[in-house]
Amino acid sequence: MKFWKKIFLYSVILFIFLFNGTGIILIEKIHNNNLKNTVKSTIDQYSNIESILYLNTDFTSAVNVSTEENLKEWLNIIINGYVINDNLTIPNIEIFTEDNKKLISNSNINVLSEREEVIKAKENDRTFIIRNIDNKRYLFVSSVINLQNIEFKLVLSKDIQPVYNERIGNYEFFLVLDVITLTILAIGMYLISRKLTQPIVKLSNASIEIAKGNYKKRVKEHKSYDEIEVLENNFNAMIDVIESNIKELHYVNESKQRFIDSLNHEIKTPITSIIGYSELLLKGKVNEDTKIKALKYINSEAKRLEVLNSTLLKLILLREKKINSQHIQVRECVLSSYNSLKYKIDINNIDLIINVKDHYIYADKQLIIVLLTNIIDNAIKASNECGKINICGNYDSESLNYVIKIKDEGIGINQEDLDKILEPFYMVDKARTRKNNGIGLGLSICREICELHNIKFIINSQIGKGTEVTLEFEKEMKNDEK
Repeated sequence: MKFWKKIFLYSVILFIFLFNGTGIILIEKIHNNNLKNTVKSTIDQYSNIESILYLNTDFTSAVNVSTEENLKEWLNIIINGYVINDNLTIPNIEIFTEDNKKLISNSNINVLSEREEVIKAKENDRTFIIRNIDNKRYLFVSSVINLQNIEFKLVLSKDIQPVYNERIGNYEFFLVLDVITLTILAIGMYLISRKLTQPIVKLSNASIEIAKGNYKKRVKEHKSYDEIEVLENNFNAMIDVIESNIKELHYVNESKQRFIDSLNHEIKTPITSIIGYSELLLKGKVNEDTKIKALKYINSEAKRLEVLNSTLLKLILLREKKINSQHIQVRECVLSSYNSLKYKIDINNIDLIINVKDHYIYADKQLIIVLLTNIIDNAIKASNECGKINICGNYDSESLNYVIKIKDEGIGINQEDLDKILEPFYMVDKARTRKNNGIGLGLSICREICELHNIKFIINSQIGKGTEVTLEFEKEMKNDEK
């Protein structure tokens, strides 16, 4: 069952129980109060008749009540002469003897059943009973009275059907009111439930489209300042995260595929060369110059495989986070990298300017030297002959971090390639990299080293204007704090 139908159905059912239950309780309470008042007024009327009988007992002195005829005559005189005259309505009065024999009666009510009110009548105890006679309800009030030492049973009856008719009328009115109110409520709840659940339906439809692959789908956020708005905001935020994760997964998958393709190429190329030249040597019919050339190619490609193997091993060790951290001087690491690359700088007539203010960091010294060496080596490879490279290092008072910037004036990198150069084996200029015996793992190692040491690694570049690499180290201690 749909959610809006549940809201509609449960609301209508709850209304039926509450409204009808409350109406029945009220009608029954009104009826009981009316019945109680009717009984009370009838008993009061009975008391008045009883009082009249007691006040007129002096007439018995002139009447011989020893005979039944005289007694009936006397009672008729009192009732007709005083009781009826003192009441606007003629009451239904019956008088019985002590042995339940009827003496007089002006009641037109035909009671066929046993007269329980007569049999159980007691002196000074007014009792009442309600009977259903010919589909009409009557109230009977009775008690025993003593007149001149003679006991009589006085019974007063009254038609109380109007009280029950009023209850029936109240129920009929309530039924009409119930139908009208229920109809209005049903229409109102239908509109309200459809309105309230409309955003949920839209969320459901959006989720179906998203499940089909439409990750651009979003729901319109209503400024209702309620839980629905929060749900819509959270839904859109969730889809934003999912879309971002999917894009990242696509990028990771593409990166993995590029890694596999590049690794396959890096291994296959030297192996093909080694196999080719080795087969040439196995034929045996080669001159000395060809033989020496083949051996040089085999040796060169074997060394290339050795470098590839050691570099991959280094990358694996980095990802296993096997480092030996200590407090080291940044300037000392920069100079170590410079000394290891000095022969390349001299061969290419590179003007390398070092302006590094010393600073202590907590890191693995050998890894930091590898990091700086790879970056400077890339700057040398990207620079033209007689180019310039600037290495600046200083403490940033705003970020409270130590920042090193390595800038060259070389060929630069396309923006498209900037997002991929940190991937293993990715090479912007493959021909130039091959010429410099590169395998495209240098920056991947740099990235792993930076992640291990929480170093912020930023690369900015423009074609024809050069590349700037920024390394932002977390604050450990200043030079004077060592």
